[in-house]
Amino acid sequence: MGKRRRKSGGIVVIKKANQLIESRYRFDIWETRFFLSILSQIRRDDDDFQVYRVWYRDVIRAFNLKSNQSYSLLREAAKSIMSKSFFVSYEKDGTAREVQYHILRKIDYMKDGQEGTGRESQEYIDVTIEQEMKPFFLQLQRNFTAYDLRNVVKLGAYPIRVYELLKQYESIGERTLDIEEIKRMFEITKEYPRFPDFFRWVVSPAIKEINSHTDLMINDCIKVKEGKKVVSLRFVFRRKPDEDVPHTRSKVVQKPLELPFDHKQLVPVSEVADILPKANKDALFNKFQAEVVQQFGVTATAFLEMLEGCSEEQVSQAIRVTRRAKVNSQIKTSIPGFFIHALRNGFTDPKEEQLKKQAQETEKGRVVETIRQEVEELREAAADLINEQIKALTASQPDVTLDAIASLKDNPYAKVIVEKKEKSAKKELELEDYRRDKVLRDLVRQAIVDQHPDLFAGILADYEPKIKELEEKIRTISR
Repeated sequence: MGKRRRKSGGIVVIKKANQLIESRYRFDIWETRFFLSILSQIRRDDDDFQVYRVWYRDVIRAFNLKSNQSYSLLREAAKSIMSKSFFVSYEKDGTAREVQYHILRKIDYMKDGQEGTGRESQEYIDVTIEQEMKPFFLQLQRNFTAYDLRNVVKLGAYPIRVYELLKQYESIGERTLDIEEIKRMFEITKEYPRFPDFFRWVVSPAIKEINSHTDLMINDCIKVKEGKKVVSLRFVFRRKPDEDVPHTRSKVVQKPLELPFDHKQLVPVSEVADILPKANKDALFNKFQAEVVQQFGVTATAFLEMLEGCSEEQVSQAIRVTRRAKVNSQIKTSIPGFFIHALRNGFTDPKEEQLKKQAQETEKGRVVETIRQEVEELREAAADLINEQIKALTASQPDVTLDAIASLKDNPYAKVIVEKKEKSAKKELELEDYRRDKVLRDLVRQAIVDQHPDLFAGILADYEPKIKELEEKIRTISR
């Protein structure tokens, strides 16, 4: 414990039981950094917890923070976690139950107000984890998720939680999460009652940070609705090629990321194999060798060599093109030779181009529909806020509604609608008519907004620019 940190560009593995990832708890960003720093010191062959020493300067360097941060932030994070728990849900005999686990048994830290030249040598915290937490971190053989710490060092607290939830399903590439379940796990059930606000402040930043700084790329986040209400989110994602992961790109990272923890945490190659995907070309070979090797006659060695740097779609396209050329007797040389050239040179044909065009149009339509749904949700959220403001206004000034109705006569568009309604009703419209009819109600609502611009300026400033931006995006995509 407490040995000099060793610099390395190696992987630092974080392993958690899936139950814990899906448990209910709430950490802020410093609590998260502190706890990940503890977990980074646990080895796969540990059968018991140790006393873990977390150095303040290690946390600063590992998470790429400014050195003028205060040790007190780390100390307060440790003290806060001492009073927190993980709440793990399970079901028994059809009844939902929850187990509360205390996290830390003991922390040893430097008291506040210490001065002097030796202060830096005391800027660490010794941590003892509760023994009942062992099943969630030690000797994990199944139902766990592991990832490289470097993937989350630049993420906020919520983005890290989202990353871990998606990382569980990395082999599937898709996960649907109920909105209420996310809020329950993150302990924010009382916050963000409107979905647009929840998406704006929790989900959207998580997507942006995960795509920018981790080994995952979220290609889509589909809003699943029941009626008009969004009830869940379906994340579609993939693992990035190694060269696209920021902390492994040599052209971006000029020197290895320093993770200055004790040398015991550095992971041998044999352990890294447990958490990293197998070579891409091996996976592609296993998937396509039956058709390419056995049916097209390409040698296994040649096919394996060709797969270096190829994507699954490139191989699939070459197979489809070769298959159609074979059926249509268009192959002038050998079938193996045709496939090899098709894969190397990206051969296409009219059918392939048609499929690509259809896929592009389908994707364009899906993107446009997703944006339109977001516009609708923003408008609904803005309308809710405006209605609340109008209720407060009319409660204090009852004549506001009558003044707005009177102003409709000065609006040519509104005047025509009112006259048509009166002609149809064969009478002059009364206040109750304006309340029952949605079109008339919207006209009065807009008139109130126009007559009291200062009261609604903040709401409009929050929502209108984003709505206009999305509408322009729809026009651009649809051209």
